[in-house]
Amino acid sequence: MKPKKLNRWLIGGVTFFLICAFPLPVFCQQASIKDVHVKGTSGAWKISFSVENCFTAKMEEGIQSGIGTTFTFYIHVYQKRSWWKDRKVASVHFHHAIQFDPIRAEYRVTLEENSSTVVTPHFEEAKGLMAKVEGVEVVSSSPLKPDVSTQLHIKAELDPVRLPLHLEYLLFFVSLWNFETDWHIESLPP
Repeated sequence: MKPKKLNRWLIGGVTFFLICAFPLPVFCQQASIKDVHVKGTSGAWKISFSVENCFTAKMEEGIQSGIGTTFTFYIHVYQKRSWWKDRKVASVHFHHAIQFDPIRAEYRVTLEENSSTVVTPHFEEAKGLMAKVEGVEVVSSSPLKPDVSTQLHIKAELDPVRLPLHLEYLLFFVSLWNFETDWHIESLPP
C-alpha cells in the first residue's frame, strides 16, 4: 500500500474506533439538575430546581417546526436504612410539554405539576418554562422515622418523540434528541 492510502486507512480506523468506543452522548453537553431549593420539613416539602443543557440545536429546530416535546421529571424521597434497601417515603412524577403553533407563531407550554398552560410568542421564555420547576409539593406517604437520614433524588428525561405514521423509523435522527440526567441526590433537613 502507498503511504497516503495507509494514512487514510489508519485515520479512518482510529475515527471508527473512537465513535464505537465513545458513543455520541460523551461528546455532547450533559443535561443536569441545578439550583435545587427545598422548603419544609417532617414529611412535607416544596421543591424547586432547573435543568441545564436540556436543549440541543436539533431539538430547537424540531420544536420550531412543530414537533411536540415532553420532559418527564421524577422526584423521590428516601430514608436511609442500614443493611437493607433505602425506604421510599414519597414519590412524584410529572410532565412539561411544549408545542409550537406556526399559524399563530406562539409556543404552548403545559406544566402538569400545577395544571397550568402558558402561551408565549418567545421561544427563550418557553424553553425557560420547560426547564424550570417551581414549588412542587412532595408529601411523605408514611411517617418519617426521627433521627434517620432522608435524601431527595431528582431526575429529568426527554420522552421519546412519537411521530405519526411510524415516521420515527424514517427520521431516525430524532432519536439523537434523547437526554436523561443523572439522579441528583441531596440530603434533606431533619
